[in-house]
Amino acid sequence: MSFDQIDILLIDPDRVVRTAIRNILIDNGFRHVTVGSGMADIEMKMRIGMPDLLISDLHIEDGNLNAFVFGLRHHNVGSNPFLPVIVTAWSPTTDDVRAIVQSGADDMITKPLSAGQILQRIRALIKARKPFVVTSGYIGPDRRKPGADHDRGVKIDPIEVPNTLRVKALGERNVDVNEIQSQIDDCIKKVNLEKLDRHSHQITWLVERIVPAMTFGPPDEATVKSLERLLFVGEDVSRRMVGTKFEHVGELCKSLISVTQRILDAGDLPAHKDIDLLKPLAQSIQRGFDESDTEAARAAREISDTISR
Repeated sequence: MSFDQIDILLIDPDRVVRTAIRNILIDNGFRHVTVGSGMADIEMKMRIGMPDLLISDLHIEDGNLNAFVFGLRHHNVGSNPFLPVIVTAWSPTTDDVRAIVQSGADDMITKPLSAGQILQRIRALIKARKPFVVTSGYIGPDRRKPGADHDRGVKIDPIEVPNTLRVKALGERNVDVNEIQSQIDDCIKKVNLEKLDRHSHQITWLVERIVPAMTFGPPDEATVKSLERLLFVGEDVSRRMVGTKFEHVGELCKSLISVTQRILDAGDLPAHKDIDLLKPLAQSIQRGFDESDTEAARAAREISDTISR
């Protein structure tokens, strides 16, 4: 195992701690360690080139690390959503730990750190990194208990993702950067399709709860949250399907977004026509991911005609 080709980005607002961790890494064979104090440094590094490992304090100066990691995993930032991430924190609360896990980070180390802790966690990411799972609300390491392989009845298989940290530690001296990026791009496409599938089921699940809740009165707080989630999922599906074999579902997603937004904007007085459209829209989107382009296109035209009337 060799560390001299590995590119580490180390972020900590405390200069003394930052220097101490950097020295531990350098003393143990790491030669490429970029340091910084906050989100601006992370963003700058991402523009120059993706590191092989990010080690960052939870409470950085100028941003939300959990939001960044969530965006990274969902391929909203950077060119490698599978970048290994270790989060450090002083006396993390239960909420801190939950948020770190839900962001999709690989690991968390409580400060103060020892050299043994840091090296053990890095070696674990090299030798035995957890595969990823994709649900409607999460992309990241698989932390499920054995046998818990379903999400609301949908079976979810783990995905082995590219790991440049492992490649550089265990691979040949001259790593083919283009080949690694090609593997990353292929895995991004796979994860994207998995996400679309999870979202299609999430849309159906949400609509099955929204429509009955609005039958006898205005939406309550829980229903409004479900509508907001439905709007987010619809917009994310619309974004993710571009360039995939499911582009034909785009018209349906636009209709779902439009109808959901109208219901939210109407407050306590949503139109019954819009509520009645949610279920056929959800069913048609689900069919669009399961059937031919022709069937989905026909459904989209029919529903779009209904919405425009």
